[in-house]
Amino acid sequence: MLHSPLFSLSFCFVFFFFVILIPQQNCSPLPLSRHRPNPKHFPVGVDLVNTTCELCANASASFNYKFCVSSLERLPISHAANFQGLAIVAMELAVENASNTVLKIANMMNSGTFDHHDMGCLEDCMETYSHSVTALLNSIGAFMAKHYGVANTWMLQVTKGTRRCELGFSRGRKEASPLKKENYNILRLSDIALCIIQFLEPPTPPRSS
Repeated sequence: MLHSPLFSLSFCFVFFFFVILIPQQNCSPLPLSRHRPNPKHFPVGVDLVNTTCELCANASASFNYKFCVSSLERLPISHAANFQGLAIVAMELAVENASNTVLKIANMMNSGTFDHHDMGCLEDCMETYSHSVTALLNSIGAFMAKHYGVANTWMLQVTKGTRRCELGFSRGRKEASPLKKENYNILRLSDIALCIIQFLEPPTPPRSS
């Protein structure tokens, strides 16, 4: 994954907002369970990355623990972020990936090496990824405003669009999708953000009979 100056500046803002403005708690590691955690009691530092990724892996059989750890741990800011900050890191990485994918699709479309079917798929994926960048930015804004339900809705739009992009290439061709890696990365980064959002979102109160 490539890192642009704008991406680095955005991480500096995230660091200030989520690490400096939000008080951190130095507590013992969280015992993993399926019960809703209290983010204020999460440990700060590299253990938080492992704890969060393991928590999400325990909550969903499709969650990729190794991808989660490797994606978050490689960025120094993740080791100083709190629970909310890790979601922003994942969404920022998704924005970077989606933006780079838009450029890659444009280059692929101009290469003249794809047939009519694949060109149609690339056009659909270009539209999908362009919308995904907007959706991810909207999700970040909603998340920072603590509108977790809205952030969750935007993130789900990203995952649906990415799956639609991948599915388009699987129809009528034997070769793997030329965007398989990009689609996989966006889906897995979205999984991280969605997991954290869903743990932060207040549970829906039971309906009165």
